[in-house]
Amino acid sequence: MKKSLLLVALAPLFTLEAKILVSQDHADALYAAGQEATFTISVVDDQTGAALKAGNASWTLDNFGSEKLGSGKVDLAQGNPFTVKGALKTDGFLRLVVNHDKESQVWGVGYDVLKIRQNEPRPADFDAYWAAEKARIRKEVPLDPKMTRDAKLSSKSFDVYRVNFATFNNQRVYGFLSVPTEKTGLPFALNVTVPGAGPGYVTCPCRPKTVSLAMNVHMFEPEATGDAQRKHMEEANAALAAKYALPNPKAYCALAGLVASREAYHYHDVLLGIDRAVDWAVAREDVDKARVGYNGSSQGGMFGLYLAYLNPNITKAFVAVCAGTGHYAFRQNRRNGWPQLIDGQPKDLRAVAEKNAAYFDGVNFAAGIKIPIRVIVGFADMTCPPHDVYAAYNVLQSADKEITNAIGSPHSWTSVPAGKDAGQRYMQWLLTK
Repeated sequence: MKKSLLLVALAPLFTLEAKILVSQDHADALYAAGQEATFTISVVDDQTGAALKAGNASWTLDNFGSEKLGSGKVDLAQGNPFTVKGALKTDGFLRLVVNHDKESQVWGVGYDVLKIRQNEPRPADFDAYWAAEKARIRKEVPLDPKMTRDAKLSSKSFDVYRVNFATFNNQRVYGFLSVPTEKTGLPFALNVTVPGAGPGYVTCPCRPKTVSLAMNVHMFEPEATGDAQRKHMEEANAALAAKYALPNPKAYCALAGLVASREAYHYHDVLLGIDRAVDWAVAREDVDKARVGYNGSSQGGMFGLYLAYLNPNITKAFVAVCAGTGHYAFRQNRRNGWPQLIDGQPKDLRAVAEKNAAYFDGVNFAAGIKIPIRVIVGFADMTCPPHDVYAAYNVLQSADKEITNAIGSPHSWTSVPAGKDAGQRYMQWLLTK
């Protein structure tokens, strides 16, 4: 017993936590093709900020894809900070990954970013297909809107309603509508949003002097709590995975139905249902039809591209780290964007997936968008890689468009000042005339 107590007493009381800091020699992290970029890396004590003088750090460089451009290992006792140099010969993004112990840091810099394009032609019938689908749902499926005030979600400032609308295949799309109780300033701007991937909304994000429409991508009534919503989503995913023999836990968004047909893919019926929900909300007497904005991030950013193309009522859009772009980045040896519709398909179905995925690629929707739009891209985003977001941004037809480069930002773009500041500025811009 005494020996055991002695061992406990001698055990370390804490574990040293390190942080990896990266910067680049161009403040804007932008380079011309062939131009060398120099990264400066420091591995520091997370508490004191002091450079570590022991241990090793390893690094790799690539094109945010399968082209390996360099690697190395550094003894921190010999140099900390240290530098790494590299370049891309063409447009795209150079990615640096640094590892130390359990810590990892991803960094990206852009090369000729305004030249980035997706190496896959837009389907010749893309516009005709979606126009026909919009017409078909209006002909075949009555909207059948349902709207019920939720007393628990409402407050003195806002009435919050549960809403749902019919879509194809006897399904419905669900969400929330919030309306200010103070009517001064009518008519109000309308803000439309779709959440990032996951359980979805269990209430409506409310904004002063704004009617807000928040729509989920799950075709079931939102639950009362986040935990219950997640459980319901997992059950729905399991049913889709079983139906289509898929192993993917996010079956609803990744693979479900894509190879059966364009119309069987989960987002098809959801998108057309939400498109009609926007029409319904815009028709309200308390909505200013000149101020209909959309904002969303990740999956919500993807739906922003979808709806800014499909719905003529939307007057402005703000989208961040857009998912659903770059399904064909693999053709340039680059990382495909989430949900990587082609990557996870069985080999014998890949050709069908490559054909159908084009009709759900945000790049192809972006090519038809003409309204004012604001975009945020994360230069270290592994989920929605920056080259994919730029592939969409560069084909936007909008005369009024702007993109914020969130240098060092992972998928959580608000974690860096540039992303957070731009987000606040863009939201203020979104609902003004």
